[in-house]
Amino acid sequence: MSDEDEFSNIVPFPGSANKLSKEGLEELKNGDKEKAVFLFSDALAHDNDHEEAAYGLLLAYAETGRLRQGSEWAEKMMEKATGSYFEVLQVYVSLLAQLGEYEKVVLTLEAVQAEERFPARMAEQLFELLELSRNMANAEVEKNPNDENAESSPDIDWKNELKRHHESENKLAVLSEMRQQHPEEVTPVIEEMLSDEECKPLLKTLLLFLLKDWNIEKNVWIEKIDRKGEFLPTSLSAIEESMTYIKVSQLLENSLAHEDPVLFKNALHLLKEILLFYYPFPPSVQMEPLAAVIHAEALNQSGMEVDVLFLCSHYEILEKNFCETKEEYDKLKTKLSEL
Repeated sequence: MSDEDEFSNIVPFPGSANKLSKEGLEELKNGDKEKAVFLFSDALAHDNDHEEAAYGLLLAYAETGRLRQGSEWAEKMMEKATGSYFEVLQVYVSLLAQLGEYEKVVLTLEAVQAEERFPARMAEQLFELLELSRNMANAEVEKNPNDENAESSPDIDWKNELKRHHESENKLAVLSEMRQQHPEEVTPVIEEMLSDEECKPLLKTLLLFLLKDWNIEKNVWIEKIDRKGEFLPTSLSAIEESMTYIKVSQLLENSLAHEDPVLFKNALHLLKEILLFYYPFPPSVQMEPLAAVIHAEALNQSGMEVDVLFLCSHYEILEKNFCETKEEYDKLKTKLSEL
C-alpha cells in the first residue's frame, strides 16, 4: 500500500497534524528516525498539505537511508510546490548524488540555474555539488560498458591517484571509484594513508568512512593533527552520536532553533565540518566556547552583526576563552574542506 493510500484511510481531526509533526521533529532530534517517519506519515494522513510534516518526512527518509523513497517524495513536494522549494531541492539533489544519479543532478541544477539564481546561503554547496556531479557523470560515461571486471582494479595505485589530483571534486571521484573495489584490495592502502602525515585530515576521515561502510573488523592505526590512536572501524559512532556534537548542538539549538531556524541549520553544518576534520578524535576545546564561536561564524557568514560580549554572556564564558577558541578556529577554517 502506498503512502497516499494509507493517508486516505485516516479520519482527520483538527490539530492532529500539527501535534504529530511536532512529535516527529522531536523524535528526529532525539535520534529515533524510524519513529519520526511514522509520525510524519501519520501527520500527513490527517493533512496531506501539511508543509512541516512533508519536509520532516523528507528529512526522515534521508536520515534512515531511504534514498529512493526520499528522492521520489522530494519530486512530489516540488511538483505540488510544498514547502520551501530550494530547501527541498537541496535535499533532493543530495539524495540523487548518494544514489549515483549524477546526470539527473546536473540536469536538475542546470535547469534551476537557468531560471533563477541559487539563494546565497545555498549557492556554494549547490555549485560544488553541480561541479562534482558533472565530473562523476563524465567519469561514468568514459568507463567501458563492456568491461565486466570494472569493479576490480588491483593494479591501480590509489594512493598516487589521490595525491596527483589537487581539486576536491577529483579526489571525491577517486574515492567513489575506490568504493566500487573489493575491500581487501583497497584496505591496505587506506591503512597506509591513515598514518601518512601528508594525507589531509578530512581525506583521512573519508577513507575511514570507507572502512566503516565495509564493516572492516580489524583495528587500524590513525595519526591525525598530532594525535594517534587505534580504532575498530565497525565500532566507530556517527558524527551525530559523539558527545561533542550532542552537547554543542544542544547549546546551539537552545539559542537559535526557535529564533532563527535557518541560522541554526547553518551552525550545525559548521559544527559537522569541524568534527569531520577531527574525526574520530574529538576537538580539544571546551563545548561552550566552541558553540559561541560557531554561533558567531554562522552570523558572520549570513552577513549579520556579531556581538561578542553578548555571545560570551549568553553562553556564560569569558571573553578570553571566546577569543582563544576563535583564534584556533580561524587557523583551521581554510583547512576544514581541504582534501
